[in-house]
Amino acid sequence: MAKINLLDKSVFELIAAGEVIERPASVIKELVENSVDAGAKHITVEIKNGGSTFMRITDDGCGMAFEEIPTAFLRHATSKVRTAKDLDRIFTLGFRGEALASVAAVARVEVLTKEPGAEMGGSFRISGGEIIEHEHTGCPDGTTIIIRDLFYNVPARQKFLKKDITEGNQIQALVDKLALAHPEIAFRLIRDNKCVRDTGGGGDYYSAIYSVFGKQFALSLIPVDFTLNGVSVTGYISSPLFTRGNRSLQYFYVNGRNVRSVVCTTALEEGFRNSIMVGKFPACVLNIVMAPELCDVNVSPSKTEVRFAFDKNVFDAINFGVRNAILNADSRREVKLEKKDIPTGQPDMRSADKILFDKAVEAIENTDISVKKETAPEKEPEVFIPISRPEPVRPAAAPFTVKSSEEEFVQQRFVSVPKIVIECDEESEETEEKEQKSFRYINSTSFEEKQESAEKTVPVVTSEPEKPPLKVIGEAFGTYILCTCGEEFIMMDKHAAHERIRFEKRKLELLTSSQLLAEAEEVVLSDAQYAAIGENIDILADIGIDVVLNDGKCEITAAPSAFTGGAEAVDPAEMLIHCADALAGGNTNIEAVIYGDLLHSRSCKSAIKAHDVTSREELEALANEVWENGNIRFCPHGRPIMVKLTEYEIEKYFSRIQ
Repeated sequence: MAKINLLDKSVFELIAAGEVIERPASVIKELVENSVDAGAKHITVEIKNGGSTFMRITDDGCGMAFEEIPTAFLRHATSKVRTAKDLDRIFTLGFRGEALASVAAVARVEVLTKEPGAEMGGSFRISGGEIIEHEHTGCPDGTTIIIRDLFYNVPARQKFLKKDITEGNQIQALVDKLALAHPEIAFRLIRDNKCVRDTGGGGDYYSAIYSVFGKQFALSLIPVDFTLNGVSVTGYISSPLFTRGNRSLQYFYVNGRNVRSVVCTTALEEGFRNSIMVGKFPACVLNIVMAPELCDVNVSPSKTEVRFAFDKNVFDAINFGVRNAILNADSRREVKLEKKDIPTGQPDMRSADKILFDKAVEAIENTDISVKKETAPEKEPEVFIPISRPEPVRPAAAPFTVKSSEEEFVQQRFVSVPKIVIECDEESEETEEKEQKSFRYINSTSFEEKQESAEKTVPVVTSEPEKPPLKVIGEAFGTYILCTCGEEFIMMDKHAAHERIRFEKRKLELLTSSQLLAEAEEVVLSDAQYAAIGENIDILADIGIDVVLNDGKCEITAAPSAFTGGAEAVDPAEMLIHCADALAGGNTNIEAVIYGDLLHSRSCKSAIKAHDVTSREELEALANEVWENGNIRFCPHGRPIMVKLTEYEIEKYFSRIQ
C-alpha cells in the first residue's frame, strides 16, 4: 500500500487554484466582483493578448489598509463572512476568501491600494504565492490589481488556453453580464489598447441593456415588474416576435448575482408557451430579488449556481410575471416600408471621368484661396479631454433587511440588514393555497389586502373611448384577411387566427371533463417522479387526474376524457409520466404541459386552411373575434396572427407626405 503523505503548500495551492481559476475570464470575474463588493462606482478592466499576459482591474472602492494587504492573499481570508450564520444571509458577490490566493498561486500579481482619507497607500507584489515586495507608496483611492503571465508556473494548464480572441471574448461577455447586473456602476473594458465597452452607470437597467446589446435589441424588449410570494422579478424580456435559435441571450440574476438555473429557464420558456414558435427561444435580462435565507449561493467554487428553498415560488413568480408582461404588451407586428428615392429629370449622359473633372473645376472656382491662407485655427485641439461622469444613482435597497449584532465588516458596511423573521399560520397557508388554485393569470394587485368600507358607495361608471369598428375589405391570396380600422390597415392570417380560437375553446372543454378508467392502471415511476406526484397530487386532481399512491406504487384511476377515448387518445400512463417529469423540474402548469401538443394537432387539423374558399360573413366573424380578444395574437405554434400598417406610413411611402 502506498504511503500517505501530506501535500506540500506549493502543490495544494495549485490544486485549489485550479478549482477557481480556469482561464483569464475566471480571474476577471473574481477581482471585478471584489471591486463591486468594495462599493466601487467606476471599474476599468484592461487586458492584452486575451488576458494571458496582462490584466489590470482598477476601481474607486474602499481600498485596503496597508497592514491588511498580505492577509488578503492568504487562503480563506475574507472581510465578508465571520461566522456560520453569515453564510445564510450573503449579500456580497464574493465570500469564500479564495480569489486573491488562487490568482497569486498561478500568476505574477501587483497591487496598489489606498483607503479614502489615508495619507499613503500600499504597494504589494507576489509571484507564485511568494511575497516579493510590500511597501508604502502614493496612489489614488481604491484598488488597482495587475496580473501578468497567467499560468506561468503551470505549463500544462497554459496549453489549454484558447486563442487570444476567444479568451478576450469570454472576458467581454463576463463584463457585459456584470454591467447588466449593476447598472449603477460605470464599467469600461479595454482590449489591446482599444475601448470596446463603456457603460454610463446611471442606475437604469434599460440604459445598461442598450449599452451592451445595442438599439435593435433594446427596442424589442418588454418590461417585467412582478412580485409573488416574497419573490420580486424585474427586468426585460424580448417580444414574442423577436426570438433566437438558442438560449445565449438569457440572463438571470438572483440578488444581483448572475446564475445558471434550470428553474428560471423553465419558468421563462413556460411563460412564452404558445407565444413563440417551436425551436425558438426568448431573450431576457431578469433580476430575481428574494430573502437571502431562501437561496443557497454556496454551491460551487465559481458561484454561478444557486439553489432555492422553494423552487415553486420562484417558478411561479417568473412564469406569471412573463405571462402578464406579454399580455399587457401590444404584440401586433408593425411593418416598416422603406421608401426608395426614384430618380427624376433627364439622365446625365456624361462619362464618369467627365463628371469627376467638372466637379473638381467647380470646387476650385468656388473656393476663396486668399481667405483660406489668412485664416488660421484659433486654438490647437486638445489631445485628450477627460470625461466628467455624473454621479451614478444606486437603486433602492432590497425589500428585506437582516439585523446583526456582530462587529462591522464589509458585508454590513454597504448593506443595512436587520434579521428577517418568517412566521406562517398553517390554517391561513392552507386557505391561501386553495385560493391560488382558482386562477392562473394574476397581477400584483391581486395580492393587495382589500378593506370593506362601512358604507356602500354607488359605483361610478366611466365609459371607455369607443374603438373604431373593424371593416373587412377583402382577402389576399386566399390566406390573408384585409381590414381597416381607423387609421390602420391590418392583415390577418385566417388559418392561424382560426387555429388559436379553436385551441382556446377546446382547452376549456377538456379542462371541464374527466372520466373514470374501467380498470386502474399501474404506472412505474422513479423515486424523483414518485415524490413529485405525491407533493402535487391535489394539482393533478384539479384537472381530472386521480392518482392513488401506496407503498411506492402508483395507480391512475381517472383521467381527462381527451386521453381515454377517440382516435387520437393518449395512453394515461404515458401522460402521467410526462406530468411527473414536469413537476419534478418545478413546472406546476400541468394544463399547458399535457394539453399543449394534443391541442396543437387537433386545433390545426380542424381549422380553416390557407386557400380554402371562405365566405365574406365567415371572414368578418373571424376578424372581429380576433380583434376584440386581446389574448389572440399568436397561433399555438407561436406564429403572429396579424400585422398592421398605419395610414401615415402608407402615405409617406407613396410620397403624399414628406
